[in-house]
Parts: sequence; C-alpha cells; structure tokens
Amino acid sequence: MATKTWKIEKDLCRCCHAEGAFDNLAEPRTFLDKVEVYSDMLRECLDIDIPPVPGELCAITYTICNACIARLRDACNFKKQVQDCEQRFMTLYYKNAIQGLKPATKVKEEIEVSIERPQSDTEADNIVLKKEDEDDDDDHFLGGDDDDGMSDDDLPIKPPKQSVSTMKTRPKPKPKPKAPPVVKKLKPPPKPKKKEEPKPAKEKKGGEKEEFTLTVEAGGTRKFTCKACGKSFNLKPLFTQHYRHVHLKLRPKLRSCHFCNKKVPSHLRTFHMEECHGQPAPSCGVCGKKFAFAGQLLRHQRFYHMGESDYRCEPCNLKFKCRSKYNYHLVKHRDVKAYKCELCDKSFKWKSGLNTHMLIHNNIRRHVCHICQDAFIQQSSLKYHLMKKHPEAI
Repeated sequence: MATKTWKIEKDLCRCCHAEGAFDNLAEPRTFLDKVEVYSDMLRECLDIDIPPVPGELCAITYTICNACIARLRDACNFKKQVQDCEQRFMTLYYKNAIQGLKPATKVKEEIEVSIERPQSDTEADNIVLKKEDEDDDDDHFLGGDDDDGMSDDDLPIKPPKQSVSTMKTRPKPKPKPKAPPVVKKLKPPPKPKKKEEPKPAKEKKGGEKEEFTLTVEAGGTRKFTCKACGKSFNLKPLFTQHYRHVHLKLRPKLRSCHFCNKKVPSHLRTFHMEECHGQPAPSCGVCGKKFAFAGQLLRHQRFYHMGESDYRCEPCNLKFKCRSKYNYHLVKHRDVKAYKCELCDKSFKWKSGLNTHMLIHNNIRRHVCHICQDAFIQQSSLKYHLMKKHPEAI
C-alpha cells in the first residue's frame, strides 16, 4: 500500500498539525511577567512528553500554535486552581475550621393515652338509669308511647365499647444492659536500659588516597602501586576501585536477574537484560546513546537535544548539566583563592591547579615530546614547545 508524502512548508504545530509561523516548544517565552516553556507545561500539566526529531525536521516540527498555547494555559490554570482549592480545603479540615449548618429537626408530638378503669356494678346501674331517663324524655318529646307495647326499657343495654386508643398502651422500654466495669491493666515496670557500647569508628571513604605510591616512569606515564598487595595501575580510578572492593570490602550490591540466576550490579543490569534476554535498554532516539536508567535518558534529552537546564550562569550565560559542574564553574567568577602552596605561598582557585603546581616543586614531568623526547610538567608547555620547535608536526 503506497503511503502519501507529507510536505511541510512552514512550522508544524505538534499539538494540532496546523502550519504557520509558530513558537518553539523548548524556548522560554514571557507572558504576563511569567516565563513559560511549553514542553515543560505539557509534561507537568498533561503528562505528555513530545521529543524532538533529529535532522532537518527538528526545528520546523518542534513548534506550537497560538490556539494550542491558549488551551494549554487554560489547562494549567485550571489544574492550579483545583490544587489550590483542595489544599486550602484540606488545611481547614485538619484544623477543624469547617462547620456545616445542621437542618432543623421536627419534634413529633406524643399522643396522651388515658387508660380507663373497669366500671363497677354500681356505676353500670347508674348508667342504665341515666339511659332510661333519656329515653323517657325522648318519648315525651315525640308525644306518645309505642303501639307495639315494647318500650326502650325492655331492650338489653350493652356496656359502652372502649375506644381502640384506650385499649392500646405503650410498651415499657426494656432496661439497657449495664456495661461491664472496665478493669485497668497495670503496665509492667520499665526494663532497665542497657548501657550502649561504643560503636567502632568507620573508615573514611577518602582513606584510600594514602594507600598507594605514585611513580613516574621515563616516558611520563604514572603508576599507582597499592601498598597492601603491590599491584600497580595506570589510572587512579582503577586503583580506587581495587582498594575499595578488595581491601575495604565495599563492593557494590548485586541484583538478581528476573530471567536467570545471574547477579549483576544495578548500573549493569539493563545491559545484561539487553545482551542475554533481548530486553532493550533505555536509548536516545536522536543520537542512539544507551543508558542504565530512564532518568539518565531524560536528563540527556533535556540538556543536549532540547537545550533545557536548571543551572545557568548569569555572567557568561552558560548552561550546565548538573549542580556540581555549575558550582565548579562559579569559582571562576570569584576572587577568593582558597588553595595555597606551602612552599612558595602561591594560591589557586581550584585544587587541580594546586596539584599541577606541586609537580613543579617535585620535578615530575609527565608530558614528553615524541620527536625530541623533551619532557615538560604541563601540557600547555608541551604545546608551546611543538609550535616553536616542531611546527611541521602540528
């Protein structure tokens, strides 16, 4: 199936695929005295990471239009509004500063129920007599007696029926069971504290600096010889690793593989998974560089491909990947020279400058000319020598 070719003539908005003159996603913009970076806003607000593509399409396809910028601002403002409201509500809630209006409760009126006593015989006779008097009055009012010869006196008189309301009585409430008495448990007496034994002092991490001897050979190469076992190394980091792992027993923790029984260090686990089990390691889609952890990949893409950095030097406008390099650079703009030589009272801003200066007093010449075999202490002196004496070798 043939694929259609997409020809892009102007900037392409990565959010709606509109074309025109748009703003770059990674460049900071100022809006209402606030600096905005649209790629950061997409990542923080919507959790969407839009990476740039390598090559010629990087500049024209890593943009965003004004309509999408407005919608992105609304989303960020709405998210901030929700977070602020929720934080204010929870703060007041935990301080018991929120009170609700309770609805008015209706109180039902209780109906009084009167319980009539059973009538005695005398009271029943009185009721019969009263009934007869009333019947006589009615006959007199009607003006004559009945023709049948039966009067109302001959009819049996039934006792009055008691109303249903008088018959029903409210049941007596059952007595609530009494709670058993609470028996307080006596706390056991506190145990006497044991005297803490003094812990053995740990060895300092920098203790391996004094456990080697440095020798410089005729060719200028340095040898770091271990005093404990006599092994020599060309680089100091190799000696440091040897001394920590072998003599101090400070070996890195090994993590087991999910697919096999092999145990590898944490920084080599992803490469083991890729080589032995086919699980790809985190790699940059622009330059192809591989990393041990996903966080390293994100920092690499932000700094090298998107131009983002949290550490920027204001005097010289330089960006740095991490805080340590940024702090190391800031010494350049200060007038304080903290490292002083004990032999000639010279001072230096960096410790590396003092170490290089000490090579002059010790007459250690590491940089050798490959043409005339002259040796120099500093690499800059060797470069100057090549420019003056052997310009054809440059």
